[in-house]
Formats: sequence, C-alpha cells, structure tokens
Amino acid sequence: MTSIEGTIALGQKIKLKSILDAKRTFQLKVKEFDPGAKLVWGDGQGNRTYLIQKKGDGISLFSMTEKIGGLMFPLYSKMIPPFDQSFESFAYDLKKEAELISKTK
Repeated sequence: MTSIEGTIALGQKIKLKSILDAKRTFQLKVKEFDPGAKLVWGDGQGNRTYLIQKKGDGISLFSMTEKIGGLMFPLYSKMIPPFDQSFESFAYDLKKEAELISKTK
C-alpha cells in the first residue's frame, strides 16, 4: 500500500493505492472489523482478509488472504499481476514494525 484514505470501521468505505498499480485507486468497503484480531475489506470482485492470532508469551501469528472472483473474473484474470511478492513485502514490513514497537514498550 502506498496510501489509504478513510476510516477503518465496519461498513465504512476506504480508498487505497497499491504499488501493484500506482495509477489505480481501489474503492473498498470494510466488511468485518474486530480491532486487533480481524479485518476484511473488499469490493464486488473480492475480499482481502487480515487475521492476527495471539499465541501467548508476546507472540502473534499474522495471516493475509485474498479471494477474487465474480462472473466477470475470467475476462480480466490474466491482467491481474501476481500478489506474492507484494504480500511478502507487506508481511515483512509489518513484522519489522511490530518488533520495533515491542522493543520500545
């Protein structure tokens, strides 16, 4: 993500820009939100889910999944770039930031 506008709260709409397509602004709706545990946002084409599971002893497990589909999906599926590298970068940056924050507490 390069920018995000709006309030992350259940039912709210946000605008997101990504490194995958810098010219495009994704208009998404927050579909589920449990602070510190789960966030789901998406549009008519799919959803992205972020989960944080607390394992104890200050350890948390983070996961992120994306499901894309819909009736028109076969028409544009080949134009969608792979998300693997951007997901890995996002998770790495999130881990680095979380570890930095935990050291300052």
